[in-house]
Amino acid sequence: MMLVAALLFAATTQAASEPPPKPADELLAPVLTDEVIRKAVRETIAEDPRPAPVKNPDAGTIRADAISNRMNAAFEQARVPDCLHEDALKLQPAQIGPIAVVGPYSLPWIIAAVARGKCR
Repeated sequence: MMLVAALLFAATTQAASEPPPKPADELLAPVLTDEVIRKAVRETIAEDPRPAPVKNPDAGTIRADAISNRMNAAFEQARVPDCLHEDALKLQPAQIGPIAVVGPYSLPWIIAAVARGKCR
């Protein structure tokens, strides 16, 4: 009986002196520090097979060609047409209601466009 009491006393004192066991989640949880994150990023970049992006020297600059083309188109649209060319009635279409008048029948509309300054 004394032996059993001694063993129980030893087991309880040993259990009391040891810290309680930690859950499995705490044992496996990594400690995230700045150094661990830097190391992980470096390893990921080293493993990535893609090359670094090539810097484009023209990136962010406005191309003069596109602006020039838009400006030319805008000036062409705004220009008053010549009365003796096919776009003479561009600003004053020859129509009777929904019906377009073409050919020599549009001569009265051309005369009206000249009088109104819609062509030059």
